[in-house]
Amino acid sequence: MSQFSTIGHEEIGTSRGTVRYWRHGGGPGPVVVFLQGFLAGPDVWSPVIDELGGAHRCVTVDWPFGAHRNAMRADADLSPPGIADLVIEVLDALDEPQAVLVGNDSGGVVAQLVAAARPERVAALALVACDAFEVFPPGAYRLLFRLAAVPGFVRLMAAAMNVPALAGSRLGFGAVIEHDPGSVRHWAAPLAADAGVRRDIAKLMTGSSKDQTLAAARTFAGFGRPVLVVWADRDRLFPRALGRRLADAFPDGRLEVVEGSGTFVPHDRPGRLAELLSDFLGRRVAG
Repeated sequence: MSQFSTIGHEEIGTSRGTVRYWRHGGGPGPVVVFLQGFLAGPDVWSPVIDELGGAHRCVTVDWPFGAHRNAMRADADLSPPGIADLVIEVLDALDEPQAVLVGNDSGGVVAQLVAAARPERVAALALVACDAFEVFPPGAYRLLFRLAAVPGFVRLMAAAMNVPALAGSRLGFGAVIEHDPGSVRHWAAPLAADAGVRRDIAKLMTGSSKDQTLAAARTFAGFGRPVLVVWADRDRLFPRALGRRLADAFPDGRLEVVEGSGTFVPHDRPGRLAELLSDFLGRRVAG
């Protein structure tokens, strides 16, 4: 596990359980809260935040997406709308009236749901290669998410993701990462080690529905704050047309395409993503 995920964290007690988080940098403007993707750890954002150079107040969180170290309460609602509510709880605990939400993959879904349900808490959105509209879960994962309801399936998935050859292949992190997918195999360790984490990710998987993203999309025309949509040119899950459609759905949306990246842009092209975020936060949000 990287130092990013084990050192210097703080904790928040929420109605869903204890959540670990990290503060980074300073500067004016609203706090920037990062939401990683399915089975990704918060350290995926570390090189992006390093590139931002401490110019912005950033918060990363060990969201319950399957790589988290603290299992949530057994009765916690961890469907995407439930995690959107958790985002608001975290903002409340941090005493942050508004935040810029940066979401990748499933984290982008949660960011959309927060913006739809509580737009007054969202200063701006950066949606990075993520599910949207009727594409949730994406085609390659629809059966996988349905199978999460089968007893023992998530344990089997966890075991597979902890086999190096499988974790780095197109059946594992190679589906969403172009460059060195085997380097993130530590993200699957909590899933194999903790039955509570497996219970949590099963709730996310079985609780996901395109009805949620379609309902959120119906609010986008009324969201007047800046929106940056970043897509990956080698994305195997989300076609570029989906990114264009997502950017066009917002009154102040803009699309940027990053070359040489799979779905997990913060891992594959952190420098380019940081450039785009720095420009967005400096000119569009602070300005």
